Amino acid sequence: MNIKLKLIVLVYLFVATMLYGEARVVAAISSMKGNVQIRAASNRKYGTAYKGQMIKTGDWLKTDKNVFVAIVFLDGSNVKIQSNTEIEIKSSRVTAKELKTQMYIAEGQAWSKVSKQNKGEFKIKTPTAVASVKGTEFDVEFDDLAQSTSLVVLEGEVSFGDGINDILTGAMEGATVVKDEPPTKFKVAKEDLPQWQNDTDPAWELSLTPNRTGKQPVNQPMKVSVQVMNTKTKDSDNSYNNEVQVSVDSDLLFVSNNGSAWSNTANITIMDGKGTVHVKGGDEGKSSIIITAEDSESSKLQFEFYISKSQKRSMGGKLSELANKKGLSGIADVISGKSLQSTSVVAGSANIDDVLQKVDTGELEISDKVIETKSDGSVTIKLIIRPRKQDNN
Repeated sequence: MNIKLKLIVLVYLFVATMLYGEARVVAAISSMKGNVQIRAASNRKYGTAYKGQMIKTGDWLKTDKNVFVAIVFLDGSNVKIQSNTEIEIKSSRVTAKELKTQMYIAEGQAWSKVSKQNKGEFKIKTPTAVASVKGTEFDVEFDDLAQSTSLVVLEGEVSFGDGINDILTGAMEGATVVKDEPPTKFKVAKEDLPQWQNDTDPAWELSLTPNRTGKQPVNQPMKVSVQVMNTKTKDSDNSYNNEVQVSVDSDLLFVSNNGSAWSNTANITIMDGKGTVHVKGGDEGKSSIIITAEDSESSKLQFEFYISKSQKRSMGGKLSELANKKGLSGIADVISGKSLQSTSVVAGSANIDDVLQKVDTGELEISDKVIETKSDGSVTIKLIIRPRKQDNN
């Protein structure tokens, strides 16, 4: 009998989920240097950004020391974000070619070169001020400690103020708004104009080469070679000796610096411009690693994983043994004589093998189960698994 069995595991590790509408793409990361962080409006946790990544309205970008990022909007406006900055991007389409854009600087500095606006709009807000333009080049910096927002206009004009007291600031002029005070305007000498935006290009980029290509079976480690390249010449640069940071875009992809200790992040040592990261997938589907390094562009490499027939037989056998061992007669009865079709973990960070192993050892426990039998005889088993309750006695 070869009726198919589907196993869905819900691993609850105190994960809260909220539903949000699908956000629209409004910009893209055009260049970057170092480990730039990004998060969606629906997510409190930042993740690693990469060059070419699409930015949706409501996304936040964050840079640390010596980290820079440049983004380009759909209307052609360009923004460069300084180190030690946290900024929110919001934008919506007004016409086919124009946007209504509003950025919020919670801390830090941003340079903007805004495409000429007709019906569109471009604003930068901080906790103390608002800068509104129709097409110009300017720089805004917010100092959280001083609660002060500073503006410098390189080209064009900017309406700037606290929303009550606004002034028009022109080219080679600057203005400052301190909390609860009206704006003050001043002249800016050419030598005092912002220059940081002209020095944000990375020195290196990272070339990633996996030792196997095509679809890969889950839980089978593979190696990815990392080669540091000179951004300008595109040649290998063997003078680079430092650590790079590896992260993943899925909780079911795992990385390691030695092939034995696996996690969703890893630090890899680069010697003479070369290094190796170990990768394995925990479930079927596509997922990617993102590698970042100081003064370098990030690199992204996508993988696609599948569960082989032999792995499915092994997992089916483990589930059957576990059901009998734990006295789960309902599961043992329905899976008898059936072959495993697919598995998935729909919440939490784990793979099926690890989950079954931890249930077997008692680290996790099955708190509930749902068995669905379809008219064709196929069965879907949903297991709700939680950390085992500790005995307080």
